[in-house]
Amino acid sequence: MSLSSLLIIFSSSFMALFPVINPLGNGFVVNGFFTNLDPQQRKTAIQKLTFNFIMIGVGTLVIGHLFLLIFGLAIPVIQLGGGILICKTAMELLGDSGSSDKGESSQNVDSFRWKSIEQKIFYPITFPISIGPGSISVIFTLMASASVKGKLLQTGVNYLVIALVIVCMAAILYVFLSQGQKIIQKLGPVGNQIINKLVAFFTFCIGIQISVTGISQIFHLNIL
Repeated sequence: MSLSSLLIIFSSSFMALFPVINPLGNGFVVNGFFTNLDPQQRKTAIQKLTFNFIMIGVGTLVIGHLFLLIFGLAIPVIQLGGGILICKTAMELLGDSGSSDKGESSQNVDSFRWKSIEQKIFYPITFPISIGPGSISVIFTLMASASVKGKLLQTGVNYLVIALVIVCMAAILYVFLSQGQKIIQKLGPVGNQIINKLVAFFTFCIGIQISVTGISQIFHLNIL
């Protein structure tokens, strides 16, 4: 086990996960949920999201296969179900009018918004938007390639490297979201609304693609 081999595992895992998790693109989607929160609420929400993100990613790495065996699930089924959830969430974002409710009490509106967002931090903001079925399937693939038969210690170290990559993805998302308010202020309300709608549309398309990938694997079709 050499440093160069660990660096190869880190770089290959990073390159495999980054386009699937897409922390920058997903950051725009998540910003749409956090737009009207005050700085303290936003900070709390981002911290909870980051914690959930790491727990799902590392949890998949540790007990993912066991979870699939217990419930008798296959990855294509998770892709299909997760894709449908992503489409549903994207439709809600596309249908959101973005009204500011200025006529209501500011304190009541802030309290209602925070409670509403707090309930959504795990689902759908963390899963399946920030880390979804596509990411989970890639993690399973990385686990298979990092496993070394008969060498438990080396396999464990390789898994730790993959876990480090997952933490790096969470850190990138955290930094992007922490600076999200500045980005929103520069874009302005109209620009932010346009970005949110465009990203919501592309999120809907991603959901369809993940679902179609799951269907093609379930029925052994060559759709894409």
